[in-house]
This record gives sequence, C-alpha cells and structure tokens, in this order.
Amino acid sequence: MATIVSMMEPMREGAFYNTECRVGFQAGTIINHGQITTVDSQYSSEKLKERKHSVLQKLYKTSYQEHKDRNPDRVPGTCEWFVTHPRFQEWQESKSKSLWVSADPGCGKSVLAKYLIDSVLTNNKSRTTCYFFFKDDIEDQKSVTNAICCILHQLFSVRRELLSETILEQFEIGGDNFINSFTALWGTLLSVAQASNSSIPSNESESKINEIVCLLDAIDECESSGRIQLVKELRKLDGPRGPAPNLKFLLISRPYSEIRHGLIGPRQPRVIHLSGESEEESEKISREIDIYIKARVEDIGTQHQLESEDEEILLKTLMSIPNRTYLWVYLTLDLIETDIYTDNIGISEAITRVSRTVNEAYERILHKSRNSEKAKKLLQIVVAAVRPLSLREMCMALALKNDHQSCSDLRIEPEARFRDHIRDLCGFLISVQASLASSSPAYNDISDPTNGDPGPGRQYSFKLQDSHLLLAKICIQYLLFKDFQDHPLEGDDMLDEYVKKNGFLDYSAKHWTTHFHESRTILDQTAPEFRANGSETESVLKLCDANSKRCLTWFRIYWTTVINRFPENFTTMMIVSYFGLTAAVIHLLETDTDQDIDLDSKDDTYQRSALSWAAGNGFDYVVELLLGGIGGRWRNISVPFRPGAAVDFHDLYGRTPLVYAIWNHHAAVVDILLKGGARIAVEDSVKGTPLVYAFCCGNRDIEELVSRRGAKVDLHLDGNELTAMLFSAAVKGQEPVLELLLKTDKVDPDSRDEIERTPLSYAAEFGREGIVERLLETGKANPNLRDRTGATPLLHAAARGQEGIVKILLERGNVDPDTRDRKGRTPLSYVVEWGREDTGTVKLLMETGKVDLDARDIEGRTPLSYAAESGSAPTVKLLLETGKVDPDSWAHGHLKGRTPLLFAAQNGHETVVRLLYPQTDRVKLEHHDKHYNKGKALLAAIGSKQEMIVQILIEEAKVDPLFSDEFGQSPLLRAIHADSETMIQVILNTGKIDVNQKLNKKSTAISIAIKRGNIDAMRALLKAGADPNTKINTIPLLRAAFEGDPEMVRLLLENGARPDLKDYRGRDATRYMHLSDAKGTPENIRLIRELLDPYSIFEPRD
Repeated sequence: MATIVSMMEPMREGAFYNTECRVGFQAGTIINHGQITTVDSQYSSEKLKERKHSVLQKLYKTSYQEHKDRNPDRVPGTCEWFVTHPRFQEWQESKSKSLWVSADPGCGKSVLAKYLIDSVLTNNKSRTTCYFFFKDDIEDQKSVTNAICCILHQLFSVRRELLSETILEQFEIGGDNFINSFTALWGTLLSVAQASNSSIPSNESESKINEIVCLLDAIDECESSGRIQLVKELRKLDGPRGPAPNLKFLLISRPYSEIRHGLIGPRQPRVIHLSGESEEESEKISREIDIYIKARVEDIGTQHQLESEDEEILLKTLMSIPNRTYLWVYLTLDLIETDIYTDNIGISEAITRVSRTVNEAYERILHKSRNSEKAKKLLQIVVAAVRPLSLREMCMALALKNDHQSCSDLRIEPEARFRDHIRDLCGFLISVQASLASSSPAYNDISDPTNGDPGPGRQYSFKLQDSHLLLAKICIQYLLFKDFQDHPLEGDDMLDEYVKKNGFLDYSAKHWTTHFHESRTILDQTAPEFRANGSETESVLKLCDANSKRCLTWFRIYWTTVINRFPENFTTMMIVSYFGLTAAVIHLLETDTDQDIDLDSKDDTYQRSALSWAAGNGFDYVVELLLGGIGGRWRNISVPFRPGAAVDFHDLYGRTPLVYAIWNHHAAVVDILLKGGARIAVEDSVKGTPLVYAFCCGNRDIEELVSRRGAKVDLHLDGNELTAMLFSAAVKGQEPVLELLLKTDKVDPDSRDEIERTPLSYAAEFGREGIVERLLETGKANPNLRDRTGATPLLHAAARGQEGIVKILLERGNVDPDTRDRKGRTPLSYVVEWGREDTGTVKLLMETGKVDLDARDIEGRTPLSYAAESGSAPTVKLLLETGKVDPDSWAHGHLKGRTPLLFAAQNGHETVVRLLYPQTDRVKLEHHDKHYNKGKALLAAIGSKQEMIVQILIEEAKVDPLFSDEFGQSPLLRAIHADSETMIQVILNTGKIDVNQKLNKKSTAISIAIKRGNIDAMRALLKAGADPNTKINTIPLLRAAFEGDPEMVRLLLENGARPDLKDYRGRDATRYMHLSDAKGTPENIRLIRELLDPYSIFEPRD
C-alpha cells in the first residue's frame, strides 16, 4: 500500500520518495491502493528558507550587537562581586524569574551588562542569551517592540527550526502590523519559549536548549508606554501562572520608583542594587573601585606620559580619600584631565586640586564657568524642572528678562549653538540627549533642600525652594505674554500645532502652579507681608481671569494632563480654588464687597462648585475660606461678612464636596467639611454616600472622623448594597468608586446579577476601559464567564464596537478570541459588523492565530458576510487576502441564499462589491446558473434601487440581464416590482431585453406595471417598444380599465392602444371597468369613460 510522503518528516521504511518530481510509465497495468505524492524537496526547502529569511530580515530592526559593543569592556577584576552574588546565582538556577539590577548613574551598569552577555551568561550551552540595550537619545533604541524583534531575531538566528509554520503564517498574514504589535510579538516570544523546551535540534552537534535568557539594559530609557506594557507582562511571567517556565529576564536600570512599583507584584522579583546592601557587599564593591582607580590612573599616565613617581602620587592621593564611589572617581579623574589640558598645569598641581567629595567636585566644575551667575540660573531651572526641558524650552526660559512682554522680545539662539553654550556654562553637569536638557546623572546633590545657609565654600549651592520660585516667575511671566491674549488657542483641534508654535507654553501651562506651591509654604501665602506684595497676587489673578483669552488658552493646555473632559465655563474663583492659590482666594473675598461672586457657581461639564474642586484637591485653607461665610477675621485676615459656599452642593453625579475629599484621602478637608455641617447620608448616582465611601477608602483617620458624627461606618453596610454599587460603577465608568469598593472585603469582582452578567461584562459593553483594566488587575474577575445568552465580556465589547476593550481583553492573553455566544457569533463577526475603516482590531484578533475566519453562526453567516453588509472595504480585502474565507457562503433561515456579495450589493457598498464579484461563483452550484450568486446580488441591488451597483454588476461583472432565479425573478421584473423607472431604464439600456416576452411565465412587463399602477415604469416600457396591444395574458387597455386607473388608460391611448380590442369573451375596456370586481371609483370610471368615448358603450356591471 502506498504512503503519503511529506518532506518535513523523517524517511520511513516502505515509503517511496520521488524527490526529483519525475514520473515514468510503461505498458501494462499499474495498481495503487493508496496515495502517491511527489515532492520537489529542493524547491520546498528553498521556498521555506526564503520565508524564514524574510521574517529574520523584518525582525532586524536595529544593529543590536553594535549598540552592545559601543560600551567599554570591564576592567579585569571588576564585576566579580556581582557574579558571585547569591541572588544572581539563585536567579541563574531558577525557572522563569525576573532579576532587576538597579544602580545609580555612573556605576557602570552597561559595562556590567556587556560583560554578562559576553562572558558569563553564555557559559551554559543549554541556554540561549538574547539582549537589547535601550537608549533614549536614539529613536530605534527606545522602542520596546524593536527590543522584542531583536530578541526574536537572535533566537531564530540560533535556532531556525523554532520558526514554525504557525509563526511564519502569523508574520506573513500580519505583515508590518504584526512586527509593530507588542502583543503579537510578546505572544510569539512566549510560544517560542515553550517550543524551545520540546523541539528537536536540527543536527546532532546542536545541543538542546532548555532556557532562554533575555537581558534588557537601561529599561528606564525605554519609551514610557512600551515600558508599562513590558513591565505588566513581566509581572505575569513571574506570577503563579507564568506561561513559559524556561524564559527568564535580567533587567538593568536606574533605581526609579515607577519601575520598582511596576515590577513588584504578588511575587516580588529579585532585586540587586549595585551600591551594595550589606557591609560585606560594600567591601567587595570598594575593592573593585580600587581596581578601577588603578586601571584609570594607568590610562591617564599612558595618555599624558606621566612619570612613574607622578602616577604613584596620584594613585596614593586618590586611594587616601575615604568613601570612594564610582561617581566620585568619574568626576575627579575627569577634572584632573581637564586641569591638565585646559589650565595647562602640571600633574603635581592637578593632584593638589583633587576633590574630597562629590559636592566639592561640583563646586569646582561651576567655578570654571565663564558666566557663573548664568550657570547658576541654568542649573536652578534644570533642578526644579518637573520634566527634562527641550533645548528650545531651556533657551526661552534662560532668555526671558523682566521687561519682556511677548515672544518676539525673546532672543532665541540656534539649537546647535545653544547646545554648546550649555556645555560651556556647566560642563557635563547638564546632560543634553535627543534635544532634551536635564541635570546630568552625576548631578544629584547640587541643590541643598534644607532651609539653612549653603555653608562655607559652597557658593554655588542653593535652596530647591528658590529654584522653584525662579521657575514659577519665569512661567507666569511667559503665560502673561500678550501673544496668548491677542492670538489665543481657538479650539482643541488646533492644540498640538499651537503648542508647537509657542515653545515654552506646554511646560508653563502644565507646571507653573507646581512651582508656585513648591516655592513657598501655605503660611507664606497667608502672611501679611506676602499679601502686601501685591504684584505676585496681581499676576496670579490676571493669569487666572476666566474671562480672559490667555487664561482659557493655558488652562485648556493644562487640562490635557487630566483624564477627564475639559470643564466648560470655569470661573476665576473655581480656577484659584482648584489650584489652591490661597492668596488669590483671599484677595477675591476681600475685594468682593458687593458679593458679586457666586460661591456656588458651577461649571457646565461636571456641575461642580469652587468648594468641590478645592475639597477634591485637598486644599484645606481654601475650603475653610469658602465655607467661612460668617465674616470677621480668619487667621488674622479680615474677610467680609457674606454667606458661605453650600457645603452639600450636588454635582452632575449627585456628589458633594465631602465625597471628593474622602475619595482622595484628604482627612483635614473632611474634618473641616464635617464641622461645616456636611451630611454623610447623601446618595449619589450609584447609590453611594459619604458614609459608604468613608468605609471603603481604607483611611483610618477619615473613618474615625465620620464615626464621630454619630455613625459607626461599617455597621450601616451590607454586601448587597456594595455589590449594587459595584455594578453601577462598572456601567457608568466610575473608577474612583470601583477603587474604593475593591479595597473592602465585602464585594466580589465576579459578582453576578439576575441574568448572570458580571461587572466586567457591563464595563466591557459600555467601553469603560479603566474599569476593565482595574477589574482584570485584581485577578479575581474571570474574563471568560458567560451570561445567559452565552456571551463573554469580549463578545459584549465586540458587539458594541468597543475596540479599546477588545484590545485590552486580548492583551491579557487568557481569553478565548474565538468564543461563541448562543447565536453562534464570534468576536470577529461582531467587530467587522461596525464597518470601520480601521482594521486594527480585526488584525489583533487574526494575529492570535486562534480565530476561525470563516466561522458560521446559527444563520450560516460568516465574518465576511457581516463585513460586506457593513461596507468595510479594508476588512473585506483583509479577509479575502487570507484565502481562508468562502466568498460564496450562504446564509440560511430567513436570510436563506444571501451571500456576502448580495449583502454588499443590497446596501450599496460599491468598493466591497468590486472586491467580491471576482471571487464569487468560482464553483458552479448544482441546479443553478453558473453566475447564480452574482445574479441574486443583481436582483437585490435592483430591489434596493442601488443604480451604481446594478451598473457595476452588469457592465463589469458581466451579469446577464436575462438572468432568472428559481422563483422566476428577473432583473426587469424586480425593477418593476421596485417601482423604479431608473432601474427599469438601466436594465432596458442593456439592449438584451425583449419587453414583450412573459416575465413570470404568465404576465408581460407592461401587464405587471399596469397592475402595480406604476405609471413611470409603463412610460419607460412603452418608450422601449412594449406593445400596448399585446394579447399575451390580458390586453393592457382592458387591464388598465379594470384597475380603474385613468392616467394609465390615457398613457396607453396616447401610445397607440386600440379601444376596440376585446378579450376572448368579447369584452372591451368599457365592459372591464364595470366588472363586479373592478377597482375603479365612480370618479375614475367617469374619467375613463370620457377617455374611451366615443368608443365606449355603457353597459351595466356583470
């Protein structure tokens, strides 16, 4: 018996292999009881090789090896303490764990990374080591997708057999979208990691690889959104259900808290800090620093041709300094080299200048500046800046002078020249990377955060508070430029362009209040001497004047940092209260002698008052002022007598200021509001009350404050009440409420209502992305639970077109992307139904490799059918290109026989029709015309009066206008039934129609038109040559008389109808209109009689 041969399988005994694709025949009989397959192995192998090369080429996003090798080699004898560290050794021996190595700037992290890759991690033959070095000043080195691409490239380069057919198909189908999708690439990495543990080496010399190690250096320099995605996935990898037990990560970065918080989950990753965590480790590091010093001194000696005695003196001097660090060595030796070159002094004098501390090194660097005052100003700006400033922003901030009033007053240096200027002023204390200026990694102690004097010998140190004051004044002055009043921002659609045009606007608008607050304490703002200096308060009030265009400009830009919609119709009092500008609030209250300010005025978007905004942001002094109301003196400040703000003012969601203060854990504000009479039982839109929220917030101080009002918080709640709030919060997208509820132990994130739906299900349906993400983060919300309709959260999201939710659920990696509800519908069929031009979500589903693209629901409809009906040409094209969908798929039930082409034609989707008709009717249906499906689509288009579609199908798709389906429906008959003269004319214009033949085996077109009373159709038919005196079936004039239609009778007579014609029983038109079942009204009979006169002969009805 013959055997099916596959060249991908090892050769088996009893199988015949014809690798040359040559077949010979001889006379006689050949009997075969099996299957004979011929395979061109050479062609197949070359084709597979080409496909793999193509994928590898796409994955090679950046020269990762060059980026690694740019880092210097370690000094022999260093890095040893790390290699012998117990946590590193434990990590090496463990399964699927992450190790985070953190270190301060200047500690040689990248040198360590290179050493580990080249000499340590590669020692194990059963391990594949991959790596990527992030760099934020190089575009292709800060992308997390590029990093995963490079890791996959390294894996597949070593083990080509891991590039399976499934992975190849995913790359080929997804194209560039797959390469640029973190989700798709990460999923591929996990699947490859699983496969590598079980795959067979391609040759005997290749050992089996059981472990994949990925070293990522400087993840703090990875772009923010990508780093967040990466850290989330790494947490899952270290979780109890980590999917790839042979995949490990070694992460190296600066010790940033956001990275620490992101990595620390239920199972905290191993962490090694390069500064040493015990006396023993510190001693090891100290010894390695000494080795490094000796190596560097030797380098300097060689480079500057030092005498051995000088070299020895330099080494001894350096070794005599206590508490030596890598950072100190770096700064000190750099200064020595600079002294030798720049100051042209001998090594002996240079040695006498050795700085004994890092701070002393800073002082010397600044002392060398040609303009020390300007250098100090520059450093103050950099130190106080909330984020790194661009060169353009820094240039504008530095150029600002007291008398400047517009952008045109500023003298802006060219970027290249200003970059050099920064270096001249501050040396390497300012780091310029990718046009961003920030304090150098070395420069982390330059400011003195204390309130004391800088101390002797530290003329360039300064208070951080003073730096904030400087930057606050710069920002305020810039925002007061007349440019923003005369040429304000007109709308959000122009925001990006407007900000780009005005270089320092983005930073100033978003951060001026931060610097204002950091530059002084609250007591400063209420002190008489501060208020006596009216210039600052005047500037702040001018900036916060809600009636000015400049205010709306900067405030709208600031609000882009807030997730919520922009609050329309904010008042000046709201703005100063929102930002807690106490002196400005006092000034407004003091000067409002006529009480023109309505303290209970509300914005148009959230309907919140100034008190509500101040309470939510925790500004207790402002809350106290707004509630004051009684007048008199407040903290030695005279306040006019006036009514205070309403303490229980309700906003759009029924929430009072007390709720917002509780939500944000502002105990001092809660105390003030409760003393001011705030009620604790006021219900909001989700049935929550301050009492409930006080219990949920987990803040003991707030619980005690509320309890003092006569209510034991936890005694007034039950699980049902909180569960109802949980569902309501999910439906309405109330993330703060959800967060509070989850902190209690009385709500189940997977609670079910009467129809078995969960909070996650509702949040997915209504597009509440924040709620969905938070519920999933709990680990207690099952994304695969079905309700009574069989729908999961993914299906609900897809059915409502919530693409963002679909993406979130898919990225979790634990939902079935091809799940079905009781209608048999899949997420893909729902997503394509929305007809969007963007195919991102469709591709995301396809990239999972788990979706049946031709899945049929209980009505037999496929995703292609729904996409065609919705008119999404990009989706239809994408599905057709896969070759895995049937363009001729038939629906059944009440939609029986409808194909994707028919749905597209019926709904007038021209582009989709053009995509589908070439793919339709490739297989002739039994008992049907070979162009049956196109013909049915033509009938549907005519029925829905889609003129352009009809023309496309007849002229381009070559559908025969004489087509007739199994019910006798033809294009002309359908056009008449559609009462469309246009459709009739299009069909008749083909020149293939005999207008006098029977259409449905018994009636002519003209007869049917008369019966339907379609005068326009009749006119078109007569113009095309229809015989008004045909005797097929009923004579037209007799039928018109019977129908009682005088207009039809007139049209027939005008086109040659003979009134004297009679039927086979001898009855003429006059007799027909008097038949007992004739349909004419007395008035119509009279009109017809006049038209037929003098031929008509009155006879009574039969």
